[in-house]
Amino acid sequence: MFSLIDDFYNRTDLGILSLTFMNTVFSATHQSQEWPVSNRMQAYPCYESITLDKSEKEGNPYKIFKDTFEKKTNFKILKLHSFFRKIKLEELKNSAVYKKDRPHTDGKDYDIAGLVYFNSTSLIDGTKIYNYESDFEPTAIIGSKPNRCVFYNSTQPHSSPFEQIVEERWVQPFFLVVKEETLELHKD
Repeated sequence: MFSLIDDFYNRTDLGILSLTFMNTVFSATHQSQEWPVSNRMQAYPCYESITLDKSEKEGNPYKIFKDTFEKKTNFKILKLHSFFRKIKLEELKNSAVYKKDRPHTDGKDYDIAGLVYFNSTSLIDGTKIYNYESDFEPTAIIGSKPNRCVFYNSTQPHSSPFEQIVEERWVQPFFLVVKEETLELHKD
């Protein structure tokens, strides 16, 4: 159903990723971007960075994530999409979705989806896992914890928290292709 890895990044890499996060330019957006809304406050309001640069240069956040995930899971990443996201509590409280769970899947273009938490320790700021998108209650709740990585099949229903305890929730979402057949099926 899901996997998690505590202490995902080593200390040096966590420092690099945290500094990168703090110095990143974010754009106002909403989730899911597939929801037809005229105002981002009608959905899950958030801020996202651009996609992490795919450079293989040492110290690059993309390379750090890729190398760490492959080492800790034994998966070979064939395609990776990752970025940074922050959610402001004040905006969330004023959104149409506040305290309303909306289980969803991340689609079939990727095999694995997940995120790394950066700045909170709470069940409320975690991720909810469901058996079906139509479920009213989660089957499991993964608590947030700084430097915890949680991942699951991209077709696994899940939801972000629709309330939170921190003023800003910081996460690194990621989407991975680890199967050749997925790569072939969804060539860019």
